[in-house]
Amino acid sequence: MLTIAAVAVLGAWFAMTAIVQLPYGRARRLRRLDPTGHLLPGWNFFAPKPIQGDFAVWYRSWSSTDRDREEVLDAGSTDWRELEGIERRRIADGVVNPGRYTRKSIFSCATAIVRAMKHLGYEPVVGADHPPDSLMMSLPYLLLAEKVTDLCRGSVAVQFRIDVIGYDQGRARSYTAFRSAVHRVAAGDGSR
Repeated sequence: MLTIAAVAVLGAWFAMTAIVQLPYGRARRLRRLDPTGHLLPGWNFFAPKPIQGDFAVWYRSWSSTDRDREEVLDAGSTDWRELEGIERRRIADGVVNPGRYTRKSIFSCATAIVRAMKHLGYEPVVGADHPPDSLMMSLPYLLLAEKVTDLCRGSVAVQFRIDVIGYDQGRARSYTAFRSAVHRVAAGDGSR
């Protein structure tokens, strides 16, 4: 008798779980019967608005300054290097993937900075223009600046940029959506 009751309860739960996945209003109303809000999961196999782009964060550093003015010169910088948040995938990443937090934080910071720029009406300028102070004091900006500074030990200054990579008819197109100010690094050893 207990087995029959357990099969009936589990069968009803399975049926309700399958029904609430249907895209109809009546089917979704069954969720009101869920007292915890977690017994009837919502599975979305296809996103309503799929991701149509990605971010790449690039950085460069300076190892010396102009001795006369103590300024960093654009010609003295390293080449732009991509901020590595994505290492080569391993089979073990399917079970244990500690790098996902780094990748997620880089992506979240880049997203927040680009959104804030749009909200502030800031247009990226390739020259020496500085981003607004409110953006430079935001947590996402400071986190990316700290990450880049940590990677550039021995440098006297660092800068980063965010490129947006969009896909149009199967072809990747990228453009620079944001360029940070050049930040001096104390003592030239990457520490603050």
